[in-house]
Amino acid sequence: MSAQEPSESLLYNETETAMPTPITAAVKPDRTQPEDKQATQQRAVEPEPYNHMLRSRDRLLETVAKATNILLTLENFDEAVNTALNIIMEGAGCDRIGVLENGFDEESKLPSHYTIIYEVAKPGIISQMACLEAGRISNVGREAFMEQHYVQGEGFGGFLEDWDEPVRGVLASVQVKACYAVPIRVNGQWWGLLCIDYCREAVRISPAESAVLKMVADCIGSAIHRDRTHQERAQFAQQRAAELNEYNQRLLRRDRLLEVTARATNMLLTLDNIDVAMESALTVLLEGTGCDRIEILENVYESSSPMPIRYLNTIQKCLEPQFETSPTDVESVQAAELSDAFKKYFLEMDGFGGSVEEWDEPLRSWLATLKIQSTYAVPIRVNGHWWGVLCFDYCRAPIQFNPAEVAVLRTIADCIGSAIQRDRAQKALLEAEQNRVAELARANTAMRHSIDWLAHEPDMNAFLGHLLEELATQVNAQDAMIFLYNAREGTLQPFVGVIDDEITFSPPFTRKISAHEWPGWEVLLRSPNPIQFDLDTDAHLFMPEYLEYHRRRNNQGVVCTLLQQGDEPLGFIGFGCVRKTLSENELELVQSLAQQATLAIQLTQLAEEAKQTALLQERARMAREIHDTLAQAFGGISMQLQAATYFAATKAEKAQTHLLAAQALAKDGLAEARRSVWTLYLETTEYENPDQAIAKFIEQAALSQSAQITLAIDGTPYHLHPDVGLNLLRIAQESITNALRHAHAQTIQVRLSYSAQLLKLAIWDDGSGFEPQSSAPGFGLLGMQHRAARIGATWHLVSQVGQGTSITVTIANPTILST
Repeated sequence: MSAQEPSESLLYNETETAMPTPITAAVKPDRTQPEDKQATQQRAVEPEPYNHMLRSRDRLLETVAKATNILLTLENFDEAVNTALNIIMEGAGCDRIGVLENGFDEESKLPSHYTIIYEVAKPGIISQMACLEAGRISNVGREAFMEQHYVQGEGFGGFLEDWDEPVRGVLASVQVKACYAVPIRVNGQWWGLLCIDYCREAVRISPAESAVLKMVADCIGSAIHRDRTHQERAQFAQQRAAELNEYNQRLLRRDRLLEVTARATNMLLTLDNIDVAMESALTVLLEGTGCDRIEILENVYESSSPMPIRYLNTIQKCLEPQFETSPTDVESVQAAELSDAFKKYFLEMDGFGGSVEEWDEPLRSWLATLKIQSTYAVPIRVNGHWWGVLCFDYCRAPIQFNPAEVAVLRTIADCIGSAIQRDRAQKALLEAEQNRVAELARANTAMRHSIDWLAHEPDMNAFLGHLLEELATQVNAQDAMIFLYNAREGTLQPFVGVIDDEITFSPPFTRKISAHEWPGWEVLLRSPNPIQFDLDTDAHLFMPEYLEYHRRRNNQGVVCTLLQQGDEPLGFIGFGCVRKTLSENELELVQSLAQQATLAIQLTQLAEEAKQTALLQERARMAREIHDTLAQAFGGISMQLQAATYFAATKAEKAQTHLLAAQALAKDGLAEARRSVWTLYLETTEYENPDQAIAKFIEQAALSQSAQITLAIDGTPYHLHPDVGLNLLRIAQESITNALRHAHAQTIQVRLSYSAQLLKLAIWDDGSGFEPQSSAPGFGLLGMQHRAARIGATWHLVSQVGQGTSITVTIANPTILST
């Protein structure tokens, strides 16, 4: 259809000036007349334009169907879109049609510009894509317009003068006389515009035609979205395939690393010669990892430095000779310059690796001088301590390891470190054993002598004198002294001395001194091992008279070892030697014989303490018996007399009852006191049945109390050792008395449970209770605990204020105690 045949156009012209109309607007009918009548009148007035509009709409729908079919069938998407746009352009009778995609700034909600991505035009019509810079149209300042017509509405169109700036100027620059733009939506979101331009003459389209244009926009938008989705899926599939391929390659490389690690480890474990084993293992690792150089660097420390001062190039394996480094190259890196990097990479982390650019200075420059493009260095740790570094250098091309591969490298480093340490430990052990062979016989002789003296020498002073003589002989000491420490006085007392193989003392070792006078005492207290004092460098740690004595005898060193029992110091042994230091084996012997001296001193002290302990234990036992017999009886008598006094004036018979109860309690208390005295000398069978004894006590206690006291027996009672039965009775008496006297209980339940494995005594009351954690235990509670411990029972107390108290005593294997 040509522009010279307007009668065949799908659109109609309006020569009169028309107001711009949103594409969604329609001509509103007159609602005052019936709809059919209005349509009849309208067709009667304008029959031909109306029919022409219907024909145009139908033809446009046919055109849309053709274009949609093209979009769905052509494989080349760009060709399909351009073909469809040409069909729509011919069917709509427009001069140019374009598809514009929204473009957004970083934080904008509305598009900041449009980009023309597809465009077709009739011959002689200017191309917007060619005229506009990058095919873009700015939307600056048109936010409200876009919100109204494209976000909320269904588009906008009209003559050139209907459009606002800056779009009007853009349209005028490309000869537009009328333009209609409908929004393209994808998945309900505004994606872009479909623009139809009339450049030869101004054309106004009808609402019906605008509805068809919206269908065209939706079809094009859906097609574009479908194509891009397909492209994204294809791109994702390619990316996923590449990632899987890379992942598989990494798995293969990791598996290869694991394989060579296993082979290298097997060599390190099976080959006896460590040099041959290490050479073979590094060869396997060099080939398996594909690196150009492997280095094992051993840390070199100063005595007081926690960080290495330099490295030793212990072992190196290279693929080609030009990659070899000399020990000088390695030692040229001073750890003082790299302290922070070493701490970061090898103490706080598990190593570091990557291209040279990723390393910090000055390591980066140093690695570059060694022709390294990428390297991975992992710490070698032996017994949990940083021993050195294992380096994998890539000099021909850089390589990137993932964390799983680096973990395998750490495993390799641990295996190599363990092998080196094992070899060195074996060599050191062999050398140490050879050095100890000669000393072992002397040490064994000395220990045997000390044990013989300890077993047969009744006098501790004589034993310690023999011990000092043996020690002085073994370490070639001229003097040996034992000082005992008095913690109460804070003094050190000379106890035994040997001078020139004679048991004697000479000044200044004849007087007691304050421990604070000798600064070396504090040093001894902090050391569990013997201390070697140098009389030149440690002169400030000696009192002047002692320093003068040792120098007069040409002693160069003094060895002291602490004598202690647990954490408590007993004293010390000191040796004056011509040598400044003793060997490790000699110090071990000194420590061993010092323990013998400590044992002798402890045995003597324990013998004295045992006498006092026996007296104190007997005194405590008698105190418990008095408390549990006489004190209980006197308490009961006191309560009965108080009750008798209360009823004396009003109820003489009841008062008489309480007096008789008090008399009975006095009688029973006297009997119990006598029994307690007898238990000091012999066992009685009266307590072999605690169920009967406790029942008797409950019967007596209930006579004078309003409280309800019950006894329940579970199982079949059997005989117990009298001491066990006595202590169970005393615990029950104390518990019941406390519940009545202090807790004012109204109900007391006592239960004895017998079984072959357990015997359990439980006492419960509903008295006032107390807080065990916040209350200091009384004599009665302590007595019960002591009695339970005495018979090997567990004692458990539960109490709470206002909730009563329960006490449970459990004896395991009671049948053993009864035999």
